[in-house]
Amino acid sequence: MSTMYVNKVQELNVGSGVLIPGHICQVVQGVITANASITANSMTDTGISHTITPKSASSKVLVLINAALGISSTNGAEVHVQIVRGSTSIRLYERAIHHYIQAGGNNHGADSASFCFLDSPNTTSATTYKLQGRTDSGTLRINDYYSGNNNGASTITLKEIAG
Repeated sequence: MSTMYVNKVQELNVGSGVLIPGHICQVVQGVITANASITANSMTDTGISHTITPKSASSKVLVLINAALGISSTNGAEVHVQIVRGSTSIRLYERAIHHYIQAGGNNHGADSASFCFLDSPNTTSATTYKLQGRTDSGTLRINDYYSGNNNGASTITLKEIAG
């Protein structure tokens, strides 16, 4: 067995970087505080998105989303979401949150939902990840649970892992 001792690891060619497989080589994060609402039954952008430019085409990108979601409905409602890379759905979450109304109950609900996916984008070009959502009834609310006056926050964190 051999042991290597070093005081400094430096890239040979400026700008090429030192990428050690399995190590995180870059982290970017977006914090989204704008309120949005979706009433569509088809996937629609939530406004939760961020871009990363991978250093290597062999890298993976760990997508971590913490979304402040709410729903307003007069009936039981379910929210479905998906993580999208560019315009390609890479992970679908059916029934991400549920909201069922009982007689005389509150017709607004809120939830903090987390989503995680390890992607292989196979590119060194700028790549945008985003969360899309839809509801089968009622209104899906982002960073707000009732009327546009509630200031929640959602985050999307992208971690490049060297391949």
